[in-house]
Amino acid sequence: MKKNESLIDELFTIRRQFGKQDAAEKIELLNTIRLNTLKSKKDFQLYADTLLFLIAYPDNRAVYNLANQALHQLHTYIQGNESRQYRLYNTGITGTAVCAAFGFEMVKWLAKQYPANIRIISFEADDAKIQFILCSMMSKLESEILQDSYFNWKEWIERTMLPGETLLDGLIAIFENNNSRPEVKDELWSAIGVNTEIHFTTHSVLRKSLTKPYYHTKLLRKEIQPTNSAKPVKVKLNESEAAEIIDCSRMILVRHLREIDPISFADTKLVSYYQLARGLSIALLEMTAERRHPIDSYIGYTVFKNGLPVAYAGSWLLFDSGRIGLNVFPAYRGGESQYIFQQVLQLHAQVYRLKRFTVDPYQIGNKNSDGIHSGAFWVYYHAGFRPVLKATFEIAAAEAEKIKTASAYRSPAAVLKKLAESKLELVLQKNAVRFDANDLSLAYASVLQHTYKNSRIRFEQGKEKKLAALLKIKNSEEPTMKFILQNWALLLMQDEAALQKNNALIKVLKQLFVLKATGCEADYHALLQKSNILRKLMETIVRV
Repeated sequence: MKKNESLIDELFTIRRQFGKQDAAEKIELLNTIRLNTLKSKKDFQLYADTLLFLIAYPDNRAVYNLANQALHQLHTYIQGNESRQYRLYNTGITGTAVCAAFGFEMVKWLAKQYPANIRIISFEADDAKIQFILCSMMSKLESEILQDSYFNWKEWIERTMLPGETLLDGLIAIFENNNSRPEVKDELWSAIGVNTEIHFTTHSVLRKSLTKPYYHTKLLRKEIQPTNSAKPVKVKLNESEAAEIIDCSRMILVRHLREIDPISFADTKLVSYYQLARGLSIALLEMTAERRHPIDSYIGYTVFKNGLPVAYAGSWLLFDSGRIGLNVFPAYRGGESQYIFQQVLQLHAQVYRLKRFTVDPYQIGNKNSDGIHSGAFWVYYHAGFRPVLKATFEIAAAEAEKIKTASAYRSPAAVLKKLAESKLELVLQKNAVRFDANDLSLAYASVLQHTYKNSRIRFEQGKEKKLAALLKIKNSEEPTMKFILQNWALLLMQDEAALQKNNALIKVLKQLFVLKATGCEADYHALLQKSNILRKLMETIVRV
């Protein structure tokens, strides 16, 4: 009889093979593997990942049901033994726990949603630094006693907690009651370094009503599907379903010790959900108003396959151009990553009317080892993206030819690192805008240096109030609106006289600011696209 480890290896090897014989072999292996013979962390992880892959890419209903059943049995088996849980620490498998220093909003949400499953493990800052930060977050009346050393910070929080509250609850309450801008609180929370442990007792999967299982006869690998394929179907969500999509999106990131803003700060009222072919569905997530970028729109997305979250990333939209990325979770690599990314691009192009996409070097491996390890560059390349830098373009073309002529060839890490030195670009229509928020930052730096001799005070002082007065913004001191005005003013008030004469631009700017501060990003983005005069002004500013 084969060893259990070799059975798992065999199941992993054939997970991407489809046919009657392959399905029968998968079923036999699923029925044969015994949990009590699993020993190493590697075996547990490989088995869990393989089961997830089989649920996402099943041959038929029998494989799908058996893989689901085996995954449930694995989780029950792990939860029943503390030594197994300890051995699998930080794997993210259900029944185990992970530990990391997550952001303030994520920790606050976890403590509210899963109070029994989260606890503080340690702090990265020392007590003196924590006490200093907490004093800056408290009112002067409260912090006085800490500054005079009558109590240390832990003693004081415990003294002021409500019955049943934990130290984590006390810390969260101090930060939540402070009226600083959200990003300021984020940074101070990060400076404390609150390492929390999160225990997973449930799966990260959508309810059956939000997904339709798809059974495979083959995998679509590098085939590019026609753009006139069936259009995505937008599903009308109730509040509970939207909250579940956000929950699933956040928890899969926590399992992998990751975070991105538009998922961490997603608004349940601003979740769009689309069902596509082959068991795919994509959720587009907008941030709450106080978390938004002032000029471009930062949108998050999660890709689900048969209800499982298999990939995620964000997109930064400005006019008809978008910076975008794709992160496929490790368990699902080797599946239909190319096809998935194509569907992501098509959905973004359709919903947001985009004509150009770019990919930052980080996404393909620049200072990102995971991007190198996964060969992310080729996912983008096969989708039509090309390096902007000429030298990198030529290296990519040579590598593509090697891969085409030698089927066993794989680009070495050293070459992938060179390929990750350039931004990538996919132009769908030549009249698309050719700049993004990074270019606006460079324009700011140029004006600061050449016009104001690097004096930020001279550059920025008074511009926000002048713009508010010009646009007749009544709530200009409201924090979110103030933040928007501060950033836009640095671009718009370089030629104040010209702006004063342009009533049409003044009108559209006021509408844009109101949508950014109180509306939804999709409406803001649509209005921004319609304003050709604003686009021309910003093109002049960045000199493209």
